[in-house]
Amino acid sequence: MKASERAYTLELADELLTDIELSRLPLDKLLLKASRLARLTGDDPFSTWVKKEIYGYSKADVGTFSWKRTKRNVGDQENPVYAGASYIVTQVGPLEEEIRSFRFPDISGDKAVVALRETRGYLNSIRDVTTKHRHIITAVTNHLHEFVVKHYHLLRFSVQQDDMFESARQDINKVLDSMPGEALSKLDSAYTNISAGDPESIAGAMNSIRRLIDAVADAVFPATGVTRTDGQGSPIKLGNQNRLNRIKAYIDDHVDSKSHGDRLKRAIGDHYARVSTGVHNDVAATEASYLFLSTYVLLGEIISLRKQEMDK
Repeated sequence: MKASERAYTLELADELLTDIELSRLPLDKLLLKASRLARLTGDDPFSTWVKKEIYGYSKADVGTFSWKRTKRNVGDQENPVYAGASYIVTQVGPLEEEIRSFRFPDISGDKAVVALRETRGYLNSIRDVTTKHRHIITAVTNHLHEFVVKHYHLLRFSVQQDDMFESARQDINKVLDSMPGEALSKLDSAYTNISAGDPESIAGAMNSIRRLIDAVADAVFPATGVTRTDGQGSPIKLGNQNRLNRIKAYIDDHVDSKSHGDRLKRAIGDHYARVSTGVHNDVAATEASYLFLSTYVLLGEIISLRKQEMDK
């Protein structure tokens, strides 16, 4: 789902949630609105259930989760309610009005007892049907509310993720654009090749991602003849071909804690090894996509270390 579609769907979910909680629309209208939300979110179980509440149930539905969840198993088991809630809600009002306006017949004599008994029986039958229908309406409304709340929070989280990623993307691209070697063009090349999907193009994407890491290394920690030593006293070369070492040295120079630095160095090492392998070996399109995104975000976190240090 595109960002614009996600924002629209979130707006729909928010509006529908308010409609339910403030009783702004009758249930039949709520269900029609919910069918659009189900379609937009691609939630097949939600969509199937809403259709049953609009068009009705069948005998095959008896005993299913939706059947039980909407209280159709309550009351008279010999007369199950197959009608959907969209129809039921239109019947309850007239039945309740009939109960409110009901008057016992003014009959006297020998037939009065029989007439009153039959009248009470009729009135009780209407009350039973109305009560059962009200149970169903309440259960359907509650079930609908659960579905909408779930999608509202999922969509809200997705939109927030979009906003966060867009903000990060702008910050990362601003830094990449200022780097020598046209780092942003490498991003575009990688994305184009991954979208193509064939093995040769994906291998080209892996090469572009590796070159992007190299470009970041050259920008944040240029090659030098100076060496460093690791924890065992062994020399660490920081020359032109030692780009991974240079990124790790940059992390050491700017990280806020050892554990943070170890995580970043381990991550960039794993990513560099995987994309380097992917240049010569097949990588699935899905893995290539995640490698592209995760490398992009990881480089953004590494690049931002200097800014974080300056902001302290």
